[in-house]
Amino acid sequence: MLNTARCVLSPIREEDFLEIINMYGEEDSNKYIRPLREREPSTYPDFLNIKLQQFEEGTGFFWTVRDRQGLFLGTANLNFFEPLQVRHCGVHLARAAWGKGYATEILLGIQQWAKSKGENELNALVEMGNIASMKMLEKAGFTLVEQRELNGDQLAIYKCEL
Repeated sequence: MLNTARCVLSPIREEDFLEIINMYGEEDSNKYIRPLREREPSTYPDFLNIKLQQFEEGTGFFWTVRDRQGLFLGTANLNFFEPLQVRHCGVHLARAAWGKGYATEILLGIQQWAKSKGENELNALVEMGNIASMKMLEKAGFTLVEQRELNGDQLAIYKCEL
């Protein structure tokens, strides 16, 4: 478990799947997330089961994010991204949590957690055009280091030294 001032990040559980899937179905939720944008909603449970298995194996981290009262806010992750060979983190929030500073707070918490686990840097990948996420990463101490095309998407690659 990982705590921030307003949030509790807990390892993903099957009991969280419905809330996560509902978030995936929100308008513009997956606009800048190719792996979800191209996925049929009927495959979301399989996708989440893979994330659950990766967490259990220690090969990837996927948390459910709730406020201190237990209200679902979204998810956060720290994984290895094979195509670019980088460890990256991200936050995916439910629409009701947008614009309230949660993402920056969550990323700062992930940074502290990663540092305590011996990591010395984190990356974040954002599709160009996702201005809100780019601003949020900069608030959390990430710096734009590269822009690259991958699978037809223009990606901004950010890095943060821990």
